[in-house]
Amino acid sequence: MKRLPLPLLLALFTAIPPLAIDMYLPAMALMANDLATDIHKVELSVSAFLIGFAVGQIAGGPLSDRIGRRPVILFGIALFSLTSVFLINVQDLDQLLLLRVLQAIGGGMASVNSAAIVRDRYQGKDVAKTLSLVAMIMMLAPLIAPLLGSLVVRFGQWRDIFTLLSAYAFVVLMILSWQLEESHPPEKRQKSSPWGNYLSIIRHPVARYYVLALAFAFTTMFVFITASSYLYLDHFGQSSDAFPWLFGANVVVMMTMNRLNMILLRRFSSPQLLFAGILLQLGATLALTLLFASGQPSLATTVTLIAFSVGSIGLVAANAISLVLHYFHHISGSATALIGVSEFCLGALFGYLWSLLHNHTPLPMMLMMAVSACLALLCVLLARRVQHSDKVA
Repeated sequence: MKRLPLPLLLALFTAIPPLAIDMYLPAMALMANDLATDIHKVELSVSAFLIGFAVGQIAGGPLSDRIGRRPVILFGIALFSLTSVFLINVQDLDQLLLLRVLQAIGGGMASVNSAAIVRDRYQGKDVAKTLSLVAMIMMLAPLIAPLLGSLVVRFGQWRDIFTLLSAYAFVVLMILSWQLEESHPPEKRQKSSPWGNYLSIIRHPVARYYVLALAFAFTTMFVFITASSYLYLDHFGQSSDAFPWLFGANVVVMMTMNRLNMILLRRFSSPQLLFAGILLQLGATLALTLLFASGQPSLATTVTLIAFSVGSIGLVAANAISLVLHYFHHISGSATALIGVSEFCLGALFGYLWSLLHNHTPLPMMLMMAVSACLALLCVLLARRVQHSDKVA
Protein backbone atom coordinates (compact mmCIF):
# COMPACT_ATOMS: atom_id res chain seq x y z
CA MET A 1 0.00 0.00 0.00
CA LYS A 2 1.16 3.52 -0.81
CA ARG A 3 2.82 5.35 2.07
CA LEU A 4 1.17 8.40 3.58
CA PRO A 5 2.77 11.80 2.81
CA LEU A 6 5.59 12.66 5.20
CA PRO A 7 4.00 15.96 6.41
CA LEU A 8 0.86 14.03 7.39
CA LEU A 9 2.85 11.41 9.32
CA LEU A 10 4.78 14.14 11.14
CA ALA A 11 1.58 16.04 11.93
CA LEU A 12 0.00 12.90 13.45
CA PHE A 13 2.49 12.74 16.31
CA THR A 14 3.26 16.47 16.48
CA ALA A 15 -0.45 16.94 17.25
CA ILE A 16 -0.15 14.95 20.49
CA PRO A 17 1.07 17.88 22.69
CA PRO A 18 -1.67 20.37 21.67
CA LEU A 19 -4.27 17.63 22.10
CA ALA A 20 -2.90 16.83 25.56
CA ILE A 21 -2.88 20.50 26.60
CA ASP A 22 -5.99 21.91 24.94
CA MET A 23 -8.49 19.06 25.24
CA TYR A 24 -8.85 19.29 29.00
CA LEU A 25 -8.96 23.09 29.31
CA PRO A 26 -12.81 23.21 29.26
CA ALA A 27 -12.88 20.56 32.01
CA MET A 28 -10.62 22.31 34.52
CA ALA A 29 -13.47 23.55 36.72
CA LEU A 30 -14.92 20.04 36.95
CA MET A 31 -11.48 18.57 37.63
CA ALA A 32 -10.90 21.05 40.43
CA ASN A 33 -14.23 20.16 42.02
CA ASP A 34 -13.67 16.41 41.67
CA LEU A 35 -10.13 16.56 43.04
CA ALA A 36 -11.20 18.90 45.88
CA THR A 37 -8.83 21.71 44.94
CA ASP A 38 -8.82 25.18 43.37
CA ILE A 39 -8.98 25.72 39.61
CA HIS A 40 -5.79 27.80 39.74
CA LYS A 41 -3.96 24.77 41.19
CA VAL A 42 -5.33 22.54 38.44
CA GLU A 43 -4.00 25.11 35.97
CA LEU A 44 -0.52 24.28 37.29
CA SER A 45 -0.87 20.96 35.48
CA VAL A 46 -0.29 22.94 32.27
CA SER A 47 3.07 24.10 33.63
CA ALA A 48 3.78 20.55 34.82
CA PHE A 49 3.14 19.28 31.30
CA LEU A 50 5.45 21.94 29.82
CA ILE A 51 8.24 20.92 32.21
CA GLY A 52 7.85 17.24 31.37
CA PHE A 53 7.72 18.05 27.68
CA ALA A 54 11.00 19.94 27.98
CA VAL A 55 12.62 16.96 29.73
CA GLY A 56 11.38 14.64 26.99
CA GLN A 57 12.81 16.89 24.31
CA ILE A 58 16.20 17.33 25.95
CA ALA A 59 16.47 13.54 26.16
CA GLY A 60 14.83 12.62 22.85
CA GLY A 61 16.72 15.02 20.57
CA PRO A 62 20.31 13.89 21.29
CA LEU A 63 19.17 10.27 21.60
CA SER A 64 17.75 10.38 18.07
CA ASP A 65 21.03 11.86 16.80
CA ARG A 66 22.71 8.74 18.21
CA ILE A 67 20.30 5.85 17.49
CA GLY A 68 17.92 7.26 14.86
CA ARG A 69 14.62 9.13 14.84
CA ARG A 70 12.20 6.22 14.49
CA PRO A 71 12.87 4.23 17.72
CA VAL A 72 12.81 7.38 19.86
CA ILE A 73 9.51 8.51 18.35
CA LEU A 74 7.85 5.11 18.83
CA PHE A 75 9.05 4.80 22.43
CA GLY A 76 7.85 8.31 23.29
CA ILE A 77 4.37 7.73 21.88
CA ALA A 78 4.10 4.38 23.71
CA LEU A 79 5.04 6.10 27.00
CA PHE A 80 2.47 8.84 26.38
CA SER A 81 -0.30 6.32 25.68
CA LEU A 82 0.49 4.22 28.75
CA THR A 83 0.67 7.19 31.11
CA SER A 84 -2.64 8.49 29.78
CA VAL A 85 -4.23 5.22 30.94
CA PHE A 86 -3.03 5.87 34.50
CA LEU A 87 -4.36 9.45 34.34
CA ILE A 88 -7.88 8.07 33.89
CA ASN A 89 -7.88 6.98 37.53
CA VAL A 90 -6.04 9.91 39.12
CA GLN A 91 -7.31 10.67 42.63
CA ASP A 92 -5.66 13.92 43.75
CA LEU A 93 -3.73 16.93 42.51
CA ASP A 94 -0.30 15.47 43.29
CA GLN A 95 -1.01 12.39 41.18
CA LEU A 96 -2.31 14.59 38.37
CA LEU A 97 0.83 16.73 38.32
CA LEU A 98 3.22 13.76 38.49
CA LEU A 99 1.48 11.77 35.77
CA ARG A 100 1.18 14.83 33.52
CA VAL A 101 4.97 15.24 33.74
CA LEU A 102 5.51 11.58 32.76
CA GLN A 103 2.92 11.83 29.99
CA ALA A 104 4.66 14.94 28.64
CA ILE A 105 8.10 13.28 28.68
CA GLY A 106 6.79 10.70 26.21
CA GLY A 107 5.17 13.37 24.05
CA GLY A 108 8.34 15.45 24.08
CA MET A 109 10.59 12.56 23.03
CA ALA A 110 8.39 11.99 19.99
CA SER A 111 7.52 15.54 18.93
CA VAL A 112 11.06 16.90 19.13
CA ASN A 113 12.02 14.76 16.15
CA SER A 114 9.49 16.18 13.70
CA ALA A 115 11.65 19.16 12.71
CA ALA A 116 14.77 16.97 12.79
CA ILE A 117 13.23 14.64 10.19
CA VAL A 118 12.36 17.63 8.00
CA ARG A 119 15.97 18.83 8.24
CA ASP A 120 17.18 15.33 7.35
CA ARG A 121 15.12 15.36 4.16
CA TYR A 122 15.10 19.00 2.96
CA GLN A 123 17.37 22.03 2.49
CA GLY A 124 17.06 25.84 2.54
CA LYS A 125 13.62 27.41 2.18
CA ASP A 126 12.10 23.94 1.69
CA VAL A 127 12.64 23.36 5.41
CA ALA A 128 10.50 26.36 6.37
CA LYS A 129 7.87 25.50 3.74
CA THR A 130 7.59 21.89 4.91
CA LEU A 131 7.44 22.89 8.56
CA SER A 132 4.65 25.33 7.72
CA LEU A 133 2.76 22.56 5.90
CA VAL A 134 3.17 20.21 8.87
CA ALA A 135 1.97 22.97 11.18
CA MET A 136 -1.10 23.63 9.01
CA ILE A 137 -2.16 19.98 9.22
CA MET A 138 -1.24 19.72 12.90
CA MET A 139 -3.28 22.84 13.71
CA LEU A 140 -6.44 20.77 13.33
CA ALA A 141 -5.56 19.31 16.75
CA PRO A 142 -5.78 22.53 18.83
CA LEU A 143 -8.77 23.57 16.72
CA ILE A 144 -10.86 20.52 17.61
CA ALA A 145 -9.28 19.64 20.98
CA PRO A 146 -11.27 22.12 23.13
CA LEU A 147 -14.44 21.12 21.27
CA LEU A 148 -13.78 17.45 21.97
CA GLY A 149 -13.10 18.28 25.61
CA SER A 150 -16.33 20.26 25.82
CA LEU A 151 -18.29 17.35 24.30
CA VAL A 152 -16.74 14.94 26.78
CA VAL A 153 -17.72 17.21 29.67
CA ARG A 154 -21.27 17.43 28.33
CA PHE A 155 -21.87 13.74 27.65
CA GLY A 156 -19.36 11.96 29.88
CA GLN A 157 -16.74 12.48 32.58
CA TRP A 158 -13.58 14.53 32.39
CA ARG A 159 -11.59 11.32 32.89
CA ASP A 160 -12.76 10.17 29.47
CA ILE A 161 -10.51 12.87 27.99
CA PHE A 162 -7.48 10.82 28.95
CA THR A 163 -9.11 7.70 27.51
CA LEU A 164 -9.34 9.50 24.16
CA LEU A 165 -5.74 10.68 24.41
CA SER A 166 -4.49 7.18 25.12
CA ALA A 167 -6.50 5.71 22.25
CA TYR A 168 -5.30 8.37 19.80
CA ALA A 169 -1.66 7.84 20.76
CA PHE A 170 -2.03 4.07 20.36
CA VAL A 171 -3.52 4.43 16.87
CA VAL A 172 -0.71 6.82 15.87
CA LEU A 173 1.83 4.35 17.25
CA MET A 174 0.42 1.59 15.03
CA ILE A 175 0.41 3.83 11.92
CA LEU A 176 3.99 5.03 12.45
CA SER A 177 5.25 1.51 13.18
CA TRP A 178 4.05 0.59 9.71
CA GLN A 179 4.60 3.80 7.71
CA LEU A 180 7.46 5.87 9.17
CA GLU A 181 10.89 5.26 7.66
CA GLU A 182 14.17 6.11 9.34
CA SER A 183 15.55 9.45 8.06
CA HIS A 184 18.85 9.47 9.98
CA PRO A 185 21.04 6.59 8.72
CA PRO A 186 23.83 5.09 10.87
CA GLU A 187 26.64 6.76 8.93
CA LYS A 188 25.29 10.21 9.83
CA ARG A 189 24.65 9.55 13.51
CA GLN A 190 26.57 11.50 16.10
CA LYS A 191 28.49 9.86 18.94
CA SER A 192 29.60 13.09 20.59
CA SER A 193 28.32 14.23 23.97
CA PRO A 194 24.86 15.80 23.83
CA TRP A 195 26.05 18.46 26.25
CA GLY A 196 28.80 19.36 23.81
CA ASN A 197 26.19 19.66 21.07
CA TYR A 198 24.06 21.94 23.22
CA LEU A 199 27.06 24.10 24.06
CA SER A 200 27.96 24.49 20.40
CA ILE A 201 24.43 25.74 19.68
CA ILE A 202 24.37 28.07 22.69
CA ARG A 203 27.76 29.50 21.76
CA HIS A 204 26.77 30.17 18.14
CA PRO A 205 26.63 33.97 17.78
CA VAL A 206 23.43 33.99 15.70
CA ALA A 207 21.56 30.74 16.34
CA ARG A 208 21.30 31.28 20.09
CA TYR A 209 19.33 34.49 19.59
CA TYR A 210 16.92 32.79 17.19
CA VAL A 211 16.41 30.00 19.73
CA LEU A 212 15.54 32.55 22.42
CA ALA A 213 13.36 34.62 20.09
CA LEU A 214 11.25 31.56 19.28
CA ALA A 215 11.13 30.53 22.93
CA PHE A 216 9.84 33.93 24.08
CA ALA A 217 7.31 34.06 21.23
CA PHE A 218 5.96 30.67 22.30
CA THR A 219 5.99 31.79 25.93
CA THR A 220 3.50 34.52 25.01
CA MET A 221 1.20 31.79 23.72
CA PHE A 222 1.78 29.51 26.73
CA VAL A 223 0.85 32.27 29.17
CA PHE A 224 -2.45 32.62 27.35
CA ILE A 225 -3.02 28.85 27.34
CA THR A 226 -2.30 28.62 31.07
CA ALA A 227 -4.67 31.50 31.89
CA SER A 228 -7.29 30.94 29.17
CA SER A 229 -9.72 29.06 31.42
CA TYR A 230 -9.67 31.92 33.92
CA LEU A 231 -9.94 34.60 31.23
CA TYR A 232 -12.89 33.19 29.31
CA LEU A 233 -14.73 31.01 31.85
CA ASP A 234 -14.21 33.10 34.98
CA HIS A 235 -13.52 36.71 34.01
CA PHE A 236 -15.82 36.91 30.99
CA GLY A 237 -18.28 34.36 32.40
CA GLN A 238 -18.47 32.22 29.26
CA SER A 239 -19.73 28.63 29.30
CA SER A 240 -17.61 25.53 28.65
CA ASP A 241 -19.61 25.11 25.41
CA ALA A 242 -18.47 28.54 24.19
CA PHE A 243 -14.84 27.97 25.20
CA PRO A 244 -13.83 25.87 22.15
CA TRP A 245 -15.04 28.57 19.75
CA LEU A 246 -13.24 31.34 21.62
CA PHE A 247 -10.07 29.26 21.78
CA GLY A 248 -10.44 28.15 18.17
CA ALA A 249 -10.09 31.71 16.91
CA ASN A 250 -6.37 31.51 17.76
CA VAL A 251 -5.95 28.32 15.76
CA VAL A 252 -7.75 29.71 12.71
CA VAL A 253 -5.47 32.75 12.64
CA MET A 254 -2.40 30.55 13.17
CA MET A 255 -3.38 28.26 10.29
CA THR A 256 -3.92 31.33 8.11
CA MET A 257 -0.49 32.67 9.05
CA ASN A 258 1.12 29.30 8.27
CA ARG A 259 -0.45 29.30 4.82
CA LEU A 260 0.54 32.95 4.31
CA ASN A 261 4.09 32.11 5.33
CA MET A 262 4.34 29.44 2.62
CA ILE A 263 3.25 31.99 0.01
CA LEU A 264 5.43 34.84 1.27
CA LEU A 265 8.55 32.65 1.31
CA ARG A 266 8.52 32.94 -2.48
CA ARG A 267 9.35 36.64 -2.19
CA PHE A 268 10.78 37.22 1.28
CA SER A 269 13.47 35.59 3.39
CA SER A 270 12.92 33.70 6.64
CA PRO A 271 14.58 36.46 8.75
CA GLN A 272 12.20 39.06 7.27
CA LEU A 273 9.09 36.99 7.93
CA LEU A 274 10.26 36.12 11.44
CA PHE A 275 10.72 39.82 12.21
CA ALA A 276 7.24 40.60 10.86
CA GLY A 277 5.67 37.86 12.98
CA ILE A 278 7.34 39.10 16.17
CA LEU A 279 6.20 42.66 15.47
CA LEU A 280 2.62 41.45 14.97
CA GLN A 281 2.70 39.57 18.26
CA LEU A 282 4.17 42.50 20.16
CA GLY A 283 1.66 44.97 18.75
CA ALA A 284 -1.31 42.78 19.73
CA THR A 285 -0.04 42.08 23.25
CA LEU A 286 0.80 45.73 23.94
CA ALA A 287 -2.68 46.74 22.78
CA LEU A 288 -4.24 44.17 25.14
CA THR A 289 -2.13 45.39 28.05
CA LEU A 290 -3.07 49.02 27.49
CA LEU A 291 -6.76 48.20 27.11
CA PHE A 292 -6.93 46.20 30.34
CA ALA A 293 -4.83 48.77 32.20
CA SER A 294 -7.22 51.56 31.21
CA GLY A 295 -10.54 49.76 31.46
CA GLN A 296 -12.50 46.71 30.40
CA PRO A 297 -12.30 45.82 26.69
CA SER A 298 -15.11 43.81 25.17
CA LEU A 299 -14.93 40.05 24.74
CA ALA A 300 -14.81 40.47 20.95
CA THR A 301 -11.86 42.87 21.13
CA THR A 302 -10.01 40.59 23.54
CA VAL A 303 -10.55 37.47 21.43
CA THR A 304 -9.44 39.28 18.26
CA LEU A 305 -6.21 40.68 19.71
CA ILE A 306 -5.30 37.42 21.44
CA ALA A 307 -5.93 35.58 18.16
CA PHE A 308 -3.37 37.78 16.40
CA SER A 309 -0.91 37.51 19.30
CA VAL A 310 -1.09 33.70 19.38
CA GLY A 311 -1.66 33.31 15.63
CA SER A 312 1.55 35.18 14.83
CA ILE A 313 3.35 31.95 15.76
CA GLY A 314 2.39 30.83 12.26
CA LEU A 315 4.88 33.35 10.88
CA VAL A 316 7.46 32.90 13.62
CA ALA A 317 7.92 29.17 14.28
CA ALA A 318 8.82 27.65 10.91
CA ASN A 319 11.18 30.50 10.02
CA ALA A 320 12.97 30.55 13.36
CA ILE A 321 13.44 26.76 13.38
CA SER A 322 14.68 26.84 9.80
CA LEU A 323 17.21 29.54 10.65
CA VAL A 324 18.57 27.57 13.62
CA LEU A 325 18.74 24.22 11.80
CA HIS A 326 20.59 25.88 8.90
CA TYR A 327 23.69 25.94 11.11
CA PHE A 328 23.34 22.43 12.60
CA HIS A 329 22.54 19.86 9.93
CA HIS A 330 24.14 16.81 11.56
CA ILE A 331 22.87 17.51 15.08
CA SER A 332 19.40 18.72 14.12
CA GLY A 333 17.86 16.53 16.83
CA SER A 334 19.90 18.28 19.51
CA ALA A 335 19.16 21.70 17.99
CA THR A 336 15.43 20.98 17.89
CA ALA A 337 15.58 19.69 21.45
CA LEU A 338 17.25 22.87 22.69
CA ILE A 339 14.58 24.93 20.93
CA GLY A 340 11.83 22.89 22.57
CA VAL A 341 13.41 22.93 26.00
CA SER A 342 13.78 26.70 25.84
CA GLU A 343 10.16 27.12 24.72
CA PHE A 344 8.59 24.89 27.32
CA CYS A 345 10.81 25.85 30.26
CA LEU A 346 10.20 29.54 29.68
CA GLY A 347 6.51 28.82 29.10
CA ALA A 348 6.29 26.93 32.39
CA LEU A 349 8.23 29.67 34.22
CA PHE A 350 6.06 32.51 32.92
CA GLY A 351 2.91 30.46 33.57
CA TYR A 352 4.03 29.95 37.16
CA LEU A 353 4.88 33.65 37.54
CA TRP A 354 1.39 34.48 36.28
CA SER A 355 -0.10 32.27 39.01
CA LEU A 356 1.93 34.20 41.61
CA LEU A 357 0.94 37.60 40.22
CA HIS A 358 -2.69 36.67 39.59
CA ASN A 359 -4.96 39.24 41.28
CA HIS A 360 -8.29 38.09 39.79
CA THR A 361 -7.95 40.50 36.86
CA PRO A 362 -6.55 39.81 33.37
CA LEU A 363 -3.89 42.53 33.66
CA PRO A 364 -1.06 40.33 35.06
CA MET A 365 -1.68 37.84 32.25
CA MET A 366 -1.43 40.58 29.63
CA LEU A 367 1.70 42.02 31.24
CA MET A 368 3.43 38.62 31.16
CA MET A 369 2.48 38.20 27.49
CA ALA A 370 3.78 41.67 26.64
CA VAL A 371 7.09 41.11 28.47
CA SER A 372 7.76 37.83 26.65
CA ALA A 373 6.88 39.40 23.26
CA CYS A 374 9.26 42.32 23.98
CA LEU A 375 12.06 39.88 24.82
CA ALA A 376 11.38 37.97 21.59
CA LEU A 377 11.80 41.18 19.58
CA LEU A 378 15.01 42.03 21.46
CA CYS A 379 16.49 38.64 20.57
CA VAL A 380 15.61 39.03 16.88
CA LEU A 381 17.22 42.47 16.82
CA LEU A 382 20.38 41.07 18.44
CA ALA A 383 20.55 38.28 15.83
CA ARG A 384 20.14 40.80 13.00
CA ARG A 385 22.85 42.98 14.54
CA VAL A 386 25.35 40.09 14.70
CA GLN A 387 24.59 39.06 11.12
CA HIS A 388 25.02 42.65 9.93
CA SER A 389 28.34 42.93 11.77
CA ASP A 390 29.60 39.71 10.16
CA LYS A 391 28.69 41.01 6.69
CA VAL A 392 30.48 44.31 7.32
CA ALA A 393 33.53 42.50 8.62
